Amino acid sequence: MAISLNSAFIQPSATELSKTAQPLTTTSLSEDLKKTAVNLNPAAVYHPSDESQTISPTMEAIDVWLGRSQAADFPQIAEQHKNAHESLKLAFEDFKSALSYTFPDLASKKFGFTVEADGNLKALNPDNELSASDMDQLNSLLNASGALKTAALSYRDTSIELVAADAGWGGSHLGKYNLTKENFANTIDMAALFLPKGNAPSTEAIDGFFSHQLWRKGELGTPASDAAIVAARDAAIDAKRIDEKV
Repeated sequence: MAISLNSAFIQPSATELSKTAQPLTTTSLSEDLKKTAVNLNPAAVYHPSDESQTISPTMEAIDVWLGRSQAADFPQIAEQHKNAHESLKLAFEDFKSALSYTFPDLASKKFGFTVEADGNLKALNPDNELSASDMDQLNSLLNASGALKTAALSYRDTSIELVAADAGWGGSHLGKYNLTKENFANTIDMAALFLPKGNAPSTEAIDGFFSHQLWRKGELGTPASDAAIVAARDAAIDAKRIDEKV
């Protein structure tokens, strides 16, 4: 949404002065006052000789981009994202439990994971506790877990839909960002979503929230990306209407 603000020049109105009934009388100046008057008054008065020297009012247009509005089906998409979050949480807990049983040393180290553009899971090393061999082993184990991979892909896709459905102003402020399959891996650490919260969440736990990760690492949207998202919304609505008629 763009708004143009114009600054306009307002011509001052002329005010007619009322006449006075008091007669005006002339008084001659003394020689000293005449000399003082000559020193105070300018020797010449400038008058513009052509139109190019006349000051004219100017107008300036200012474009303000506010971003897209919230989609009508945002509540439904938010509910889908919530369900995907719960499914991912259960799948990740099962994965960590199995990892603790089979590879306790690896399970004792802090790690994260995300989804790459090609749909494969990728291990993350947030605190540099993992060696190169640890990373290779984790990548293999993560992608070998069908349940975790399915849940992670679902969470990624619903996250992208959630951001696209939200507004760039008001709402949850998620719509200011452009989350895609290509930049998801650089934005969201899925393991960080499930850091223990407790009664008083730590700064690390708060930073792990989806919205906080998006605010800290997300790619800001542009008028071009915004237009593409709105066009995709309209196309989806048209497709739904066609399906309903059929």
